[in-house]
Amino acid sequence: MPPPPRQRATPEAVRASGVRKHFGRVVALRDVDVVLRAGEVHALLGENGAGKTTLVRILAGLEQRDAGTLTFAGEQVGDLDARAARRRGVALVQQHFTLVPTLTASENLVLARPRGHFLPTGRVAGQRLAALVERFGLAVRDGVPVAQLSVGEQQRLEILRALDADARVLLLDEPTAVLTGDEAAGLLAVCRRLADEGRAVVIITHRLGEVIDGCDRVTVLRDGEVVLADEPVAAHSVTTLADAMIGRHVPPVASTARVPTLPADAPVRLAVQGLSRGRLRDVSFTVRAGEVLGVAGVDGNGQAELEEVLAGLAAPDAGTATLDGAPLPHGAPRERIARGIAYIPSDRYRTALVRPMSLADNVELGRGRRWRPRRRVRRDAIADRLAAWQVRAAGPGAPVRSLSGGNAQKLVLARELAEEPQLVVTCHPTRGLDPGAAATVAERLLDAAARGAAVVWMGAELEEVLAVSHRVIVLSHGRLTGTFSPPFDRQAIGRAMGGAS
Repeated sequence: MPPPPRQRATPEAVRASGVRKHFGRVVALRDVDVVLRAGEVHALLGENGAGKTTLVRILAGLEQRDAGTLTFAGEQVGDLDARAARRRGVALVQQHFTLVPTLTASENLVLARPRGHFLPTGRVAGQRLAALVERFGLAVRDGVPVAQLSVGEQQRLEILRALDADARVLLLDEPTAVLTGDEAAGLLAVCRRLADEGRAVVIITHRLGEVIDGCDRVTVLRDGEVVLADEPVAAHSVTTLADAMIGRHVPPVASTARVPTLPADAPVRLAVQGLSRGRLRDVSFTVRAGEVLGVAGVDGNGQAELEEVLAGLAAPDAGTATLDGAPLPHGAPRERIARGIAYIPSDRYRTALVRPMSLADNVELGRGRRWRPRRRVRRDAIADRLAAWQVRAAGPGAPVRSLSGGNAQKLVLARELAEEPQLVVTCHPTRGLDPGAAATVAERLLDAAARGAAVVWMGAELEEVLAVSHRVIVLSHGRLTGTFSPPFDRQAIGRAMGGAS
């Protein structure tokens, strides 16, 4: 883990005072004050929809405040757009990626910061990426389109692009959401080094242990208002921070998950035999009715290819995958839905939601009927479902792009788990969710298993995967390197993740 934070007198890098922001009838920020100091790592916490992302987007010039003042290095600024923010040394790593999917990692890197009138050659771009990877220890494959990278690799590339800009104020929105514990610890160590070099670093996260281990100060938002202002992290614990965020104590998923009992005679629902696709090589396993199978491993070791095959997005290069004895459909979302396969993807905006469309229309994607009730009747019914999942929005008619990342994730779950699925394919299902929402998601997925669904849970947080699973398989370099049952041997799982079978 990174060295403990050090409390010291440091100059102000950014001060926001009385910041307000509305999106239609929704109040995102109410008179928010926050101070960021050079040489410190500052945690910005809050429930989904509390206003965290809106605040950092304002600081990065991507949103315009309705009221309030911004001061950078002692100088008050008026209108602030993204270009002006970059000139002032502000870099934002957004929760949802801004990469060009058809370009390689090095091409995305130099496109964001050309350093001249012309883009450098491919060789020079590759060398620049390799130097950043070596310096910061954030591994990213080059030479393939970014669309072929795992979500974790794309996250690391987004961070490297910000670090390449040599920012004085670095804003990180959920940077560790799809990273393993070791990768997250490595990133916190990088943040500490950057702070020690005199930068101001802001981390939005729902992993409160990271705040305790790697941050100097903390600000907590609730419903768009500051409820904990610029306090030393040393004065808090995970419990007090969670209480401030939510207003009540919510223990982590790993301590609350109740895995349903699996009947000894439960039939096999999902059978995977000799499956190969891309990096995935000759993988075989089964999942029984009512069973939760956890898939562990450092992201980028075949999880993305497994997700695509099980969700019907692609056919395998070799091998078979069957549900209740019939081949899994591929290339036909309606057939997947008709077969009772629920899919919570690793990238909700690429494969689950259409951002310009309304919440109501997104809930009905692929589920249209020949006869449809009137729009008002449909929206009233959907409003009840959104309320049950605590999706914070202006209403069923609001566009999905108006949602926070966590509320968008809950919208996907509200749709996919509305009916009793036969198979649930879920990848990073608690990504970007606050502790209370993450616990609710785990509970709903375990409920689906208790009703007979086969659940495949792929995740980066090992403790969470172990807490919800009947069995765990490990992928390393595209191959299955271990199958484990409770009580789980974490050291053995760690060795399997490193490639030891």
